[in-house]
Amino acid sequence: MKNHMEFSGRWVLVTGASSGLGEEMARQLARQRANLILVARRGARLNTIKSELEQAHGIQCHVIPADLSSPADVDRVHAEAIARADVYAVILNAGVTHFGPHLDLDWAGFQNMLATNVTSVVRLVNLFCPYLIRQNQSGGLLLVSSMAGLLPVPYQAAYAGTKAFITNFSQSLSQELIGENLSITVFSPGGIDTAMTQGSKLRHFENTVFLQDVKSCAADGLAALRARKPLFVPGRLNRTQLFATRFAPRSLVASIARSAYRRVLDKA
Repeated sequence: MKNHMEFSGRWVLVTGASSGLGEEMARQLARQRANLILVARRGARLNTIKSELEQAHGIQCHVIPADLSSPADVDRVHAEAIARADVYAVILNAGVTHFGPHLDLDWAGFQNMLATNVTSVVRLVNLFCPYLIRQNQSGGLLLVSSMAGLLPVPYQAAYAGTKAFITNFSQSLSQELIGENLSITVFSPGGIDTAMTQGSKLRHFENTVFLQDVKSCAADGLAALRARKPLFVPGRLNRTQLFATRFAPRSLVASIARSAYRRVLDKA
């Protein structure tokens, strides 16, 4: 397998590409001359991004409007993508969260989170891994997880649980596939300054060291994918926090997180 991935002239699929981290990753890939398959629910927004990127960078973009909480849409994304292009890399970024007391999350909301954050990711991995192995082009997958998948996060309990699954699933599967001609990278950022953050109670973390700007976070994620890192946590502060938690009881880590998030909720 080649040591590093090269995106120029290749087709890369990005889910959650209509805003936030997914959109920024798509824009940075376009500047690297990658062709893009853009997936998200908002087809009109995707078509706007497609036009901008094709005109600015002379690349090709294909849009697949899809709701990844729907199993039929998930299967359609894979079928349409491989029918349209020779897919080289897959970035599974789409996700939803709930910030607040877990018991305020209704069952339908939890099922939607589970379908989007976990089931759709596993299904797309199950579909794209055999495809990428057959293509034999040293392709790769990037699964966007979160620091919440590495540490307990009160008031994002269900979200943290879904991201813990993705983190462990990705690392375990990558070990099973050693010797195959593809790589799997799990990317675990902390808070990111995006439109989703700005429109939620998490906006109270804005203008603090706890939110990484989306451009640097996207660049870190693409660099981790290119270098085929099994697990990457971006940001010096995030890595320092993660290292420090090795020396503290998890109950203390959870208690500190609870106090910080409780203060934010009280401001809302």
